[in-house]
Amino acid sequence: MKRAPFSVIISFIKRGLNNMTKTTKQFNLLDLLKKFSVLGRTSSEGVTRRVYDSNWVAAQLKYADLAEKYGLNVFTDKMGNLYASTSNDPEQGPVIMTGSHMDTVVNGGKLDGTYGTLASLVSLGELVAEYGAPKVPIVAVSFSEEEGSRFETTFTGSKFLTNQFDDTVYNITDKENITFEDARKKALDELKSKIKMMHSKWKIAKYIELHIEQGPVLEKERIPIGIVTGITGQIRVLIQTHGIANHAGTTPMNMRDDAMRKAVSLMNDIYQELEQTSGLRYTIGKITATPNVANVVPNNVTFSLDMRHLDQSILNKVFDEISKLVERHDGKLTLTTNVKASKMNPHLKSVLEAAAQNKNLDYKCLPSGAGHDAQVVSYKFPTGMIFVPSINGISHSPLEKTEAKDLINGRETLKDALYKLAY
Repeated sequence: MKRAPFSVIISFIKRGLNNMTKTTKQFNLLDLLKKFSVLGRTSSEGVTRRVYDSNWVAAQLKYADLAEKYGLNVFTDKMGNLYASTSNDPEQGPVIMTGSHMDTVVNGGKLDGTYGTLASLVSLGELVAEYGAPKVPIVAVSFSEEEGSRFETTFTGSKFLTNQFDDTVYNITDKENITFEDARKKALDELKSKIKMMHSKWKIAKYIELHIEQGPVLEKERIPIGIVTGITGQIRVLIQTHGIANHAGTTPMNMRDDAMRKAVSLMNDIYQELEQTSGLRYTIGKITATPNVANVVPNNVTFSLDMRHLDQSILNKVFDEISKLVERHDGKLTLTTNVKASKMNPHLKSVLEAAAQNKNLDYKCLPSGAGHDAQVVSYKFPTGMIFVPSINGISHSPLEKTEAKDLINGRETLKDALYKLAY
């Protein structure tokens, strides 16, 4: 057989290297994060990408396009979760899954959810390019919703995947009185026109999520990698007080039935009650009044209460106490989120520790005070989670930021762990 001239061989190698360079640049994680931050950008340089809105649809379609360019198989399900897989058969045996969520809070940051979602896709794409198909199929997931920023419900994407979804969610409405079901159908129609629909669910062997810490610990201690040990339980409720709307100028103070005054009194008692519980984190973060007019006594006030604790028994006890307190104030309490505290899988924790060590990165084992899809998945399947530092511990804000080197360190740690698990 006649061999090609040496100059031809060198030319071929150079073309291959040039192509690799272009591909690497095209899917640079930091560049991708900038491009996705445009989808829902606010005037204050934050991001609002609520589940099923136009920016959410654009982001999911962009994610699917990137996955296809990597040569991965792309699927969506009836909730709008997206899956980029090394397998073209969802019915295949158990998979290694990794990812996060695509939605954001209102005027949130550029990293929460999006970082882990894109870092998982880039890691998977690079693994396949470098090592070929894995022995165990790997699936990167972009969960549809985690934050609860549009509807009074959370984690609907991961709950659906893991058979923990409550069908009553379909009837919940947003501020524009659009039901979850109507919003879902409209968004899904757009996804289905370009992405293959799957009617079964993946069999998950293990799940790993990469996320910013959203707290100050790693940055303060100058540690690049956090290995999560457990995730706090979270109970979120809506509390209502009722009165009678009336004229602010003509109704004497002693003849008013003021829903706002009742709400303020109840809030004060809630704060006094909850401050007695060590380790509990609680927040009243949203208040709405009806008719919400300056010169009318409110006839209805609704406010949220978010309570979190690593000990589920303590959290349950606090919820019971608050329920009784609301009842004594003639208020109404509606439970909107009840996510139990969870522990991460010991074996996956060891794998993640080894991955950090392999990359010569210091790490710290710590709990998570924020809820994550990993928490929901952990109730059903072995789960592990990686944190990277958040500058000043700020999250859910346009000021949310992580150093570029820390973002890369997290992705490299995830990639190493996926290689150990699947190759």
